Amino acid sequence: MDAQLNREIKAYCPDFAPVRRTLREVGATFVEVKEQVDYYYHLPLQGDAAGTRRLKLRVEHQQGQVIYYYDRQENGARTSNFQLWEVNAAPVQEMLDAALGRRAVVRKRRELWRKGNVVFNLDLVADVGQVFEVEAPAVAGHDADAAVAEYRRLFNPYLGQDIPGSNEDLVAAIS
Repeated sequence: MDAQLNREIKAYCPDFAPVRRTLREVGATFVEVKEQVDYYYHLPLQGDAAGTRRLKLRVEHQQGQVIYYYDRQENGARTSNFQLWEVNAAPVQEMLDAALGRRAVVRKRRELWRKGNVVFNLDLVADVGQVFEVEAPAVAGHDADAAVAEYRRLFNPYLGQDIPGSNEDLVAAIS
């Protein structure tokens, strides 16, 4: 599987209403609401302190995706290099639990919006609260940094504190 790259904004969001209004104004389209559970696993440490390697199993409607990624903060946004594989969730979860051990479990209700190749997630994360994400893929012909800068300008008035890492970090901190 080829690695993919996203530039992202992730921040607390006290009220999704003005975010939804702005999404409609810029021509984004509501896609769906999903219930997701992400199981994060322990990975051996590596010497690179600039970013974090992560492995998670995402389960949605008994379907699974294993997602391996490396994330770091760069120029005011999060950068994620990732790979994903579709899997049969139950046996893979059992294997990952036994081999690596769970670090955290994140349960969320995700409202998904899209404009072109940019994805917007309005997440209600159990025990954490409301989180807004913008995911701009770095692909030929699209300036992901410009997209992130523009969406930061549009949504910043409605956002709280930036979240530099993952939902894994937020849930692990309160566990």
